[in-house]
Amino acid sequence: MNLFLSKAVFVSSFLLSIAVSVRAQRITLSLRNVSVTTAMSQLQKNSGYSFVYNSKDIKGSRLVSVTANNKPISEVVAQILEGQGVDYVIRSKSIIISPKSAKEQQQGQKKDKATRRTLKGNVTDDNGEPIVGATVMVKGSESGTITDINGNYILDDVPSNGVVRVTYVGFRTREVAIHGNDRLDITLTDEVNELNEVVAVGYGTQRKVTLTGSTTSTSGKALEANSSVNLSQGLAGRLSGVIINNRSGEPGRDDAVMYIRGRSTLGDNSPLIIIDGIAGRGDEFSRLSGDEIESVTVLKDASAAIYGSRSANGVILVTTKRGMKSAKPTIQFSYDMGMQQPTRLPKMADAVTFAKAVNADQAIEGDPQSYTDEMIQKYADGSDPIMYPNTDWYDEVIKPVSLQHKYGVTARGGTDHFKYFTSIEGQYQDGIYRKSATNYIQYNLRSNIDFNVTDWLQIGFDISAREQNKNYSAFPSDDYGIFYVTYRAKPTGAAYFPDGRLRGGLNPVVMVQDLTGYDRTKIHSLNTTLNGKIDLDKWISGLSLEGHMAYDKNNSFEKSWKTPWQYWSYDEVSQSFTEMTNSYWSSPALDEYYRGWHRLTLNAQANYDHIFSKAHHIAVMLGAEQSKYRIDRFSAGRSRFGSDALDEIFAGSANHEYWKNTGSATETARRSFFGRFNYDFLSRYMVSFICRWDGSENFAKGHRWGFFPGVSAGWRLSEEPFIKNACGNWLTNLKLRASYGEQGNDNIAAFQYLTTYSYTSSDSYKSQFGGADANIIIPGIVGNPNVTWEVAKTWNIGIDGDLWNSKLSWELEFFHTSRSNILVTRNASVPTYTGLTNLPDENIGKVNNGGLELQLSHRNRVNGDFLYSITGNFLYAKNKIKFMDETPYDEKHQYLQQTGHPMGSGLYYHVIGIYRTEDDLQKYPSYSGATLGQFIYEDIDGNGKIDTYDRTRCDLTTVPQIVFGLTFNAQWKNLDFMMLLQGQARAKFYYAPLIDYNFSNVDEDAAKKAWTLDNPDAQWPRLGTRYGDADFWHKNASFLRLKNIEIGYTLPKNWLGSVGITNCRIYVGGYNLFTIDKLKYVDPETNDTDVQTYPQMRIFNAGVKVTF
Repeated sequence: MNLFLSKAVFVSSFLLSIAVSVRAQRITLSLRNVSVTTAMSQLQKNSGYSFVYNSKDIKGSRLVSVTANNKPISEVVAQILEGQGVDYVIRSKSIIISPKSAKEQQQGQKKDKATRRTLKGNVTDDNGEPIVGATVMVKGSESGTITDINGNYILDDVPSNGVVRVTYVGFRTREVAIHGNDRLDITLTDEVNELNEVVAVGYGTQRKVTLTGSTTSTSGKALEANSSVNLSQGLAGRLSGVIINNRSGEPGRDDAVMYIRGRSTLGDNSPLIIIDGIAGRGDEFSRLSGDEIESVTVLKDASAAIYGSRSANGVILVTTKRGMKSAKPTIQFSYDMGMQQPTRLPKMADAVTFAKAVNADQAIEGDPQSYTDEMIQKYADGSDPIMYPNTDWYDEVIKPVSLQHKYGVTARGGTDHFKYFTSIEGQYQDGIYRKSATNYIQYNLRSNIDFNVTDWLQIGFDISAREQNKNYSAFPSDDYGIFYVTYRAKPTGAAYFPDGRLRGGLNPVVMVQDLTGYDRTKIHSLNTTLNGKIDLDKWISGLSLEGHMAYDKNNSFEKSWKTPWQYWSYDEVSQSFTEMTNSYWSSPALDEYYRGWHRLTLNAQANYDHIFSKAHHIAVMLGAEQSKYRIDRFSAGRSRFGSDALDEIFAGSANHEYWKNTGSATETARRSFFGRFNYDFLSRYMVSFICRWDGSENFAKGHRWGFFPGVSAGWRLSEEPFIKNACGNWLTNLKLRASYGEQGNDNIAAFQYLTTYSYTSSDSYKSQFGGADANIIIPGIVGNPNVTWEVAKTWNIGIDGDLWNSKLSWELEFFHTSRSNILVTRNASVPTYTGLTNLPDENIGKVNNGGLELQLSHRNRVNGDFLYSITGNFLYAKNKIKFMDETPYDEKHQYLQQTGHPMGSGLYYHVIGIYRTEDDLQKYPSYSGATLGQFIYEDIDGNGKIDTYDRTRCDLTTVPQIVFGLTFNAQWKNLDFMMLLQGQARAKFYYAPLIDYNFSNVDEDAAKKAWTLDNPDAQWPRLGTRYGDADFWHKNASFLRLKNIEIGYTLPKNWLGSVGITNCRIYVGGYNLFTIDKLKYVDPETNDTDVQTYPQMRIFNAGVKVTF
């Protein structure tokens, strides 16, 4: 249950009760701390039953709480009259109350005064938060009270052998034996009733029971267990229908790739991210902390259409925490320390293995061997480390463990008129390099404040600020940088001489340090929102107005400084060292980049929500929104610095030939009108209509406005009498739902309808101006005045079920998306002989995507103290290109075309063996340069030779078609446990290991398993074999991974004494602890590359959370 909502209604004394199916005498009623008289009146009002009693027989002012969900009316009456010493009988439409006999009263109220005592205690939820206003009763008596603002209670004159009964709306009733104790601290667990759960939808919330769209969500509490400092990584495996792959573990550059139900476009597949109702804050998403998040919800079908031209890839809604009404300040301090190491690194050949492998390969051709036995022995025994080193480059570059730290303080509370939530957090993540110049530092501040100015006017102000410091060496980790060089460095070289002097060459040990300069980025972001709500309910029932004004600002400054470095060379003859300057960069150079943007968003909404005749529920929302955005970019560079002592622009060369400066700015705006109409009858039949009319400056006049509708419907079969009669109480919910919508995607380069020109002063034009300097304007790309957004037509069919009051639940869905108007360049329809170049992209591409997803969950409490839940999710999604104006192949080779296959599908030669004998070279079709030990490829087109037409297309890529997750949570007394398994299937990774010793080291497997004269039955080809896009290297990237695990212990309250601590939890955990897969060389989530990226991280962490 949402604790904020429960506390917000404490002062009001009761919640609205809902009556259903009077003829079946079943009642749904939720009342908290109301008088018996009020409870009886509410039941009478909702059910039509009347009470017949003598007012002297009951204590009408006594407080009771009632929780009933589709319960027989007799059970509801029993809750109201519990402890009153009366009997009752239901006849026709009357509930007749009569007093018990004197004998029954005496038997039920025997008291042994010698064994009676005063009982004290505290009532909290699963998070350790105090529950305000819980009813605490001695079972079978009239003794009772409610908890105060701190969750404390006191009961006088209670029997030592009695039982305490604690009730609170939205939580499971708990009964605890006193057993002679003077103090009982009691934890209440959320009532497992997902039907009454409120979930976020576009521009509002909705009860899950009446939801007709496809959504999935997770709570901030679940994300607090994320061991990674990056939020996007912590979502992997938790959200049904969402593919999340982490491609890198580099600090500050480790955002996961997210696809909602796979990929549906040849363009950008990124989902739209909304944070607290504001679009455009997606860059902040991965840097949020679980401690500041209330929930994360994903809109996957037509329900996203309310966001119009930006919704085709799905929408992620993030809600941050807010204050609590009438709650004392709750301050929480948290600290988490983690130890990081790569999940997997390539295993390279050492110097001895490398030398022997080279000799064996040279023997195939009868070439002279590069390494004598004496040299190999020196590599092995280390007797001459100067001339014959044996270097493990990954060990030289990467340290065993790097550290990360997360720490923060949050404050939360409120009064009747004021609520607040504030958090201050910091993060530090070190790089994995020895002598590392790489680290990431982040500071977060968030404050969400709400005021009840009057009983009809609410005002809120939210502010969040963030500072990021990204520090790296002058060399990139990828893009032919650090890991490219480390992977290829030969083991027969070394990083240092034995006395510690730095060796020459492009040494990866140097590349990770700041000896060569640095690349540093500082980012400051500020997000502010002023919101208000006017409740017009006292004038027009159910009507309210609300709106917000948001202003966001972001500044980024990057400074890249490159300097030559000093190293030593060794002369074997003179046995002397010479200090030298590396010539990779001839002189110091500096580049600076500035980017600043700001956005203003205005929003206004009118909401009407009303129930007519206790059966017809109508909810209408109409809104308008406008935003304006501007970004400014500027960069400057200088080279030929006279010294590396001063890294500022003015110190660069005065010669303009070594200057570079540029800048640009972009302004865009959009205006939108949107609405939603929801109707449900007795929560049984539901229908929803949503629409959005979007206008964007990305497109030319006449093409700027688009209409995006959506419709969905639901039918709760479980509310039908014939289903209830057949299934009884074990079927809590059974709902069918379907939706259809049209959504847009305008996430493209702006102003493509305009023809572009470039401004240049290139030397290549000097000859046309007599050799004089000239500034030239040259044509760029021709504009396309008809450019518009992509359109996704999406349908979804789902069936939801809950058994035994949601102890077992499922959601099964089938979906299909037809995407059209995808921007691609005309290739086939504009022949190359026309000479037309720089043609604009046009909206002619088409892609289909479809599949199914399933979510299963089970939760239960065993023997009172053991609570557990298991949730699993599964997604299958496959796309197919329908049209992309692909250059056609001739009729015989149509199988080479990408059209008709998934996006990203590659062409590979099919390996059918290895040329092991001279006869094989004559028997099988060959290719230029084919020799013994190399691959034999299948002659697909049967022309007797191997060429580009002998490739076949593989539909599996690094984006999996199947993903799944399994989460297990358990709590036993003060112990808690969480485990998350994540996996994928039907994915492949093209891993071409190093096998060419002429230019680099080779993989250990290649060195030991390669075909040689002494190993003619080898499964690997000989060293030096060209890759040739062979499917032999296209490896299965399926895996099952222990993504996250955490074990926690909450210290008993009596241990904390009187130091002011209300809760203290310590925990240990891990992230990416192990992976089961067939791709042993690299991590299966790594990009399709030649292993030149920063690896993923395995994390072992421990932490503490202390609440005051």
